[in-house]
Amino acid sequence: MKSGGVHQKLLEIDLTRSTARIRKIKDSLIKDYIGGRALATRIFFDAVNPSCAPLSPENIVVIASSPLTGTTAPTAARGHMVFKSPLTGLIGSSNCGGSWAYYLKSAGYDAILIKGRSQKPGLIDIKPESVKISSAEHAWGRNVHETTDILTREYKRARILCIGQAGENCVRFSSVMNDKNRAYGRGGSGAVFGSKHLKAIRVQGDKKTDIEKEQAFRAGKEQAEYIMKAAPITKRLLKELGTAGLIKLINLMEMLPHKNFQDNVHPDEKINEISGEKIKKELLQRPGACLGCPIACQRHTSVDGKKGEGPEYETLVMLGPQCGIYDLKSITKANYLCNELGLDTISMGGTNACVMELFEKGIINKRDTDGIPFSFGCSEILEETIRQTAFREGIGDRISEGSYRFAEHFHHPSSSMSVKKMEMPAYDPRASFTQALGYMTSPTGACHLRGGYAVSLAFFGGAKEIPRFSLLQSPIAIRNMQNLGIIQDSLGICRFTGFAFSTEPWSRMLSGVTGHTYSSAGFDQMAARVAALERVFNLRAGLTHLDDALPSRFSSEPITVQGQKTALSHESQTKMREDYYKARDWSVPEGIPSKKILESIGLEEI
Repeated sequence: MKSGGVHQKLLEIDLTRSTARIRKIKDSLIKDYIGGRALATRIFFDAVNPSCAPLSPENIVVIASSPLTGTTAPTAARGHMVFKSPLTGLIGSSNCGGSWAYYLKSAGYDAILIKGRSQKPGLIDIKPESVKISSAEHAWGRNVHETTDILTREYKRARILCIGQAGENCVRFSSVMNDKNRAYGRGGSGAVFGSKHLKAIRVQGDKKTDIEKEQAFRAGKEQAEYIMKAAPITKRLLKELGTAGLIKLINLMEMLPHKNFQDNVHPDEKINEISGEKIKKELLQRPGACLGCPIACQRHTSVDGKKGEGPEYETLVMLGPQCGIYDLKSITKANYLCNELGLDTISMGGTNACVMELFEKGIINKRDTDGIPFSFGCSEILEETIRQTAFREGIGDRISEGSYRFAEHFHHPSSSMSVKKMEMPAYDPRASFTQALGYMTSPTGACHLRGGYAVSLAFFGGAKEIPRFSLLQSPIAIRNMQNLGIIQDSLGICRFTGFAFSTEPWSRMLSGVTGHTYSSAGFDQMAARVAALERVFNLRAGLTHLDDALPSRFSSEPITVQGQKTALSHESQTKMREDYYKARDWSVPEGIPSKKILESIGLEEI
């Protein structure tokens, strides 16, 4: 099958044996799974034992690009990583922008599979003509920025994917980073790299991405670009304020969490201090963009002479109001440090807030925290806490295990605001039942992206917008949003394009690149296939339907939204969860994909 957009090459690295081999990716695999998340999930599913220990040599990491990567399709330079998560014990699935995935593609590979464990710190060097596994001892112990500088000085045209000290020390929510500040951020990918003694992957190449039908590709691209230039969010808001432009809106919607999700109440003057407008006025140096992205939502900032990126919306809230902190400079410096050390800011902030609540309630004291006063609003402790966490020193050793394990150790697991042991992002689920169900059913734990990015549907959905407290509409809406997310992750494109248009322009572009016909209906079937694979993997790894639930706080402690007290009862959660299973044609109440649905989407063998 002749196909544009792909090399049909999977690079398989065995770190234990220090070997590399190239495998041809089957035509059927490319046709059914395209690339990115879908392709990586299928390769991972076929290669790993779901019962393996996440930090063992038996765990596998798969990273994949898309047929659109390397073309001029807008935002199409993203890569996707799949692994077994050391934070959740379930599938880890993380998406990242920047430029690294583009360079992997230009080196001649569509995907890379990494298994085993190196005896010493290792570096994988990938070029079109060679693959080499060598020592990274000269970079071990260095942070992400230092590592990137060291490895690019040796090969100036290369791009670096690496971990910082948090990954080396197997912090369960450490990240793998590229372009210094772009993160495969959730689920502990950095810890998996660290457990394999893999410090970095360096890629360089010059191979082009072939386009089979240039005219068809260009028609879809021009349609997409025209709509993106007309849509207010992709045209103006994200470029002017970045994702931090959401702060005031989410607070207005009474959805902004406060003090470990204890309430949603923030003084207006405090919100103004951490807003996108405040960043633009006082910290912004210039906007930036991932490779090939016209949206340009990145914020290149500076604080007290130190330069960095961000903070993004999630980071602002999770290291800020979630911890009772509204000091923009402290939050920004903490964000810089997380990027340098390789830490997921969402889990870092969520775990920190959990510790603060336990401290303020007297469940733990200074003897437990090595003398650090973990009080809400105490911005002075942020940087030191982050540093101790990355190096697993003092109280940081317990924090590095994540909020659930920390709170469980002190016999209060209900103080962890997590689903499947992953900390919740910065949207209170009591203020949107659609968002709540997304957290509950996300295959990776509480993730706004893998869960369906429901906030976009609740407030920016246009004709598709649904009432945010609808028990009836939420299950189908979340299934559809999760499917759209799978499609976007598999095409290697940014979620923010969904604020402008859905899948039709992408089907035209992909059809043009590959020379094969793709449709929105075909995309949906692929998404159902991936959702089923992720679910089956998780079930085999020990998940049950009871794990698809929110912490007890969200049913027993209401917040006020639009003048009314609102919470999510166990009965409401059960109804939404079971209706979601029905919408996916999974069994009720267990949530197991039925034989009928598996056969209908081409997964008879599982």
